[in-house]
Amino acid sequence: MKIRDNFDSLLFQEDKIGNKTLLSGMVHLLIFSLIVINTSSCCCQPPDTKQLSEKYVKNWKLFYPTEALAAGDEVSAYSFENYSLNNIREWLKFNEEIIPEITKNKYREKLSIDDQIDITLLEKKINQEIYKWKNEQVHLNSPSMYESLISQAFTHLLARPLKNRSGMKKAILTRLRGVSWLCDSAMTLLKNGPPEKTRGSVSGLNGTAEFYEKGLPVIINTYFTGLEETKNLVAEISNTVEKIRKLSSHISEKVIPGSTLTDRLGKEKYNMKLRLYTGLKIHSLKLQKIALDEIDLVREMIKKLSVEFFKSEHPGKYAGGIIPEKCIQYAFKKMESHRVENSRDFLKQFVTLINKAEKFIYSKNLTSLRDKRSLFTALSPAHFAGAAIGGVYAAGPFNPDADTLFYLPTVPDNSPLRVKDGFYRSFNNHFNTMIITHEIFPGHYLQLKEGSKNPRIVRTLFGDDLFIEGWATLCEQITLDNGWDNNNILTRLAHLRKRLENAVRAYTSVQVHCNGWEKERLLIFAKEKGLLAPQFAENLWHRVVNSPLQLTSYFLGFRQFNTQLEEGETKRGFSLQKFCDKILSSGSIPIDLLDEYL
Repeated sequence: MKIRDNFDSLLFQEDKIGNKTLLSGMVHLLIFSLIVINTSSCCCQPPDTKQLSEKYVKNWKLFYPTEALAAGDEVSAYSFENYSLNNIREWLKFNEEIIPEITKNKYREKLSIDDQIDITLLEKKINQEIYKWKNEQVHLNSPSMYESLISQAFTHLLARPLKNRSGMKKAILTRLRGVSWLCDSAMTLLKNGPPEKTRGSVSGLNGTAEFYEKGLPVIINTYFTGLEETKNLVAEISNTVEKIRKLSSHISEKVIPGSTLTDRLGKEKYNMKLRLYTGLKIHSLKLQKIALDEIDLVREMIKKLSVEFFKSEHPGKYAGGIIPEKCIQYAFKKMESHRVENSRDFLKQFVTLINKAEKFIYSKNLTSLRDKRSLFTALSPAHFAGAAIGGVYAAGPFNPDADTLFYLPTVPDNSPLRVKDGFYRSFNNHFNTMIITHEIFPGHYLQLKEGSKNPRIVRTLFGDDLFIEGWATLCEQITLDNGWDNNNILTRLAHLRKRLENAVRAYTSVQVHCNGWEKERLLIFAKEKGLLAPQFAENLWHRVVNSPLQLTSYFLGFRQFNTQLEEGETKRGFSLQKFCDKILSSGSIPIDLLDEYL
């Protein structure tokens, strides 16, 4: 993929903040040149895939220490992101210089499927990085990038503390100082930002500042003893909080009023990013069509199953007078009525479901891969602002036996009744029973844990989202087809409703960013055509604006996996267990290589 060559002059201007000294423990200057592959020599054999992978990962860890820490690299706890112009320039140079070697390897004769997978993932990652820093220039135009990094600076350090007390103390101080420095950097560099996403960033920064001020000290003060240490910690926190609030004010007062960007990508940019993100040769027009086809198909499946459920509830009645749309309303209302109503019971329910799902998949021989469970389940931390924020945070390839974090979406128990009602109706018992197979067994948790053992770590670090979400969505179907939840019709309907939502996400992503749909039109479509639950309908606009490409991964990934499963089942000697085992142990491979890999 050709990336445009013109580079905003600001990137090469004198670095206004480059002379600031980063405090002890942080990366001062990333010496990419020491490990950049020499591309000038063409007479020798190019480095193999393993060498290229190792070199890229080594540099990636230096530039993205918070991501590396999340992947289990404890040394990265003592560093923090340094987005000075000089570092960005060096990172771009490294990515641009390594591309020729990637290309040489990609077209080598007799390249194994494993090497094809790794080289394809590397190429995709590098092109994304070049586009991000060179074309989009996120350091100048994305307040949300800074907000996301600041809000997540301590997430993995606190959830998986370093065993060494003095090491924790050093890491905490390094990251506090790193956040302060990053705020200064952002105030110097930020010039623009999409209005709605940027307003969301201001809200996120304010919430993070409050957490740093009130919540963080309670968690970390045990690592600091004595009056002097405690006094210094308070000063560091106070300084960091002040910097975060200054950055929030700067964005509100300087960036938003002068913003020239739009929250909509537009057709050209959307299609460019769609290809970069998916790795597929797909255009928004095709995505729009196949998503709409899926919406129509799944609505018919829901209609048929809802009628069946209604008849089972009213045997012998309404002969010939059943209205399918009324049956859908009846079934969904019944589904949503089965729910818990407070966070304590919500957490307890998920813990129970995890245990049941684990026993189920092994009793049904869906996989032979089994390891000691390393899973920490809890409600989302305080600094994950907003309802319905949660997810699975894998331990990563650098420490695969560490706990995977499963943070549950939540809503405060003291929220208004309307808010709580919408949340628990959406996260009803049947939805939760279905989604546990997506999130944990045999979905994200098991796939990412088994995948992290694969020695080809680029698959875990730079895995294909379509593969990850496609597999997890297929898990919903596989487990239900094998009798999960005793073939409960409402649980099957919860899956179909989720499958419909996945197609709606992809369809509205195109409509908003390419065809100018406004929020009201999206909400009407989501509720009437998409049959979305209340919480998910409310969240959809925010997700379409903030993560338009990620929203396509569920639909596109499932589509590929479902095709592979259907084709496999027609072949003599097909084994579902072997099919699942191969996928679970693969890492996360490019979705377009799935057929060849299997």
